[in-house]
Amino acid sequence: MGYPFWIRLKYRNDVGRVIGFTGSILSESDLLDVLARYEITRSNLVTVYVNGKTYTTSRLESIFVKLESRMSEGDRDGLIKSNA
Repeated sequence: MGYPFWIRLKYRNDVGRVIGFTGSILSESDLLDVLARYEITRSNLVTVYVNGKTYTTSRLESIFVKLESRMSEGDRDGLIKSNA
Protein backbone atom coordinates (compact mmCIF):
# COMPACT_ATOMS: atom_id res chain seq x y z
CA MET A 1 0.00 0.00 0.00
CA GLY A 2 1.23 3.47 -0.77
CA TYR A 3 0.80 6.61 1.27
CA PRO A 4 -1.11 8.88 1.96
CA PHE A 5 -3.55 7.10 4.23
CA TRP A 6 -6.64 8.46 5.94
CA ILE A 7 -6.78 7.30 9.52
CA ARG A 8 -9.60 7.40 12.03
CA LEU A 9 -8.80 6.62 15.64
CA LYS A 10 -11.14 6.35 18.59
CA TYR A 11 -9.55 6.26 22.03
CA ARG A 12 -10.37 6.93 25.67
CA ASN A 13 -8.93 9.98 27.38
CA ASP A 14 -7.82 10.08 31.03
CA VAL A 15 -11.41 10.36 32.29
CA GLY A 16 -12.68 7.53 30.08
CA ARG A 17 -14.47 9.61 27.45
CA VAL A 18 -14.15 8.30 23.88
CA ILE A 19 -12.47 10.83 21.60
CA GLY A 20 -11.91 10.63 17.87
CA PHE A 21 -9.09 11.69 15.59
CA THR A 22 -9.26 11.76 11.80
CA GLY A 23 -6.32 12.75 9.67
CA SER A 24 -4.06 11.97 6.77
CA ILE A 25 -0.62 10.46 7.25
CA LEU A 26 2.22 10.22 4.78
CA SER A 27 4.27 7.55 6.53
CA GLU A 28 4.33 5.07 9.38
CA SER A 29 6.41 7.61 11.26
CA ASP A 30 3.48 10.05 11.04
CA LEU A 31 1.23 7.45 12.67
CA LEU A 32 3.75 6.96 15.47
CA ASP A 33 3.85 10.73 15.96
CA VAL A 34 0.03 10.93 16.22
CA LEU A 35 -0.05 8.12 18.77
CA ALA A 36 2.66 9.80 20.85
CA ARG A 37 1.15 13.29 20.60
CA TYR A 38 -2.28 12.18 21.79
CA GLU A 39 -0.83 9.67 24.28
CA ILE A 40 -2.71 6.79 22.67
CA THR A 41 -1.79 3.37 24.04
CA ARG A 42 -2.98 -0.16 23.37
CA SER A 43 -5.11 -0.03 26.49
CA ASN A 44 -6.99 3.20 25.64
CA LEU A 45 -7.37 2.60 21.90
CA VAL A 46 -10.92 1.68 20.92
CA THR A 47 -10.86 1.45 17.10
CA VAL A 48 -8.50 2.11 14.20
CA TYR A 49 -9.56 2.55 10.59
CA VAL A 50 -7.14 3.08 7.74
CA ASN A 51 -8.72 4.16 4.46
CA GLY A 52 -12.09 3.05 5.84
CA LYS A 53 -10.98 -0.48 6.81
CA THR A 54 -10.20 -1.84 10.26
CA TYR A 55 -6.52 -2.23 11.04
CA THR A 56 -5.46 -5.77 11.94
CA THR A 57 -4.41 -6.65 15.46
CA SER A 58 -1.02 -7.91 14.27
CA ARG A 59 -0.29 -4.61 12.53
CA LEU A 60 -1.35 -2.67 15.62
CA GLU A 61 0.96 -4.78 17.77
CA SER A 62 3.83 -4.02 15.40
CA ILE A 63 3.09 -0.28 15.51
CA PHE A 64 2.99 -0.21 19.32
CA VAL A 65 6.25 -2.18 19.56
CA LYS A 66 7.88 0.48 17.36
CA LEU A 67 6.32 3.28 19.41
CA GLU A 68 7.51 1.76 22.69
CA SER A 69 10.99 1.40 21.22
CA ARG A 70 11.03 5.07 20.23
CA MET A 71 9.78 6.12 23.65
CA SER A 72 12.34 4.03 25.49
CA GLU A 73 15.10 5.65 23.44
CA GLY A 74 14.06 8.98 24.94
CA ASP A 75 12.68 10.35 21.67
CA ARG A 76 9.27 11.24 23.13
CA ASP A 77 10.16 14.92 23.65
CA GLY A 78 11.49 15.16 20.11
CA LEU A 79 8.30 13.67 18.68
CA ILE A 80 6.06 16.08 20.52
CA LYS A 81 8.18 19.18 19.88
CA SER A 82 8.56 18.46 16.19
CA ASN A 83 4.76 18.24 15.79
CA ALA A 84 3.67 21.10 18.02
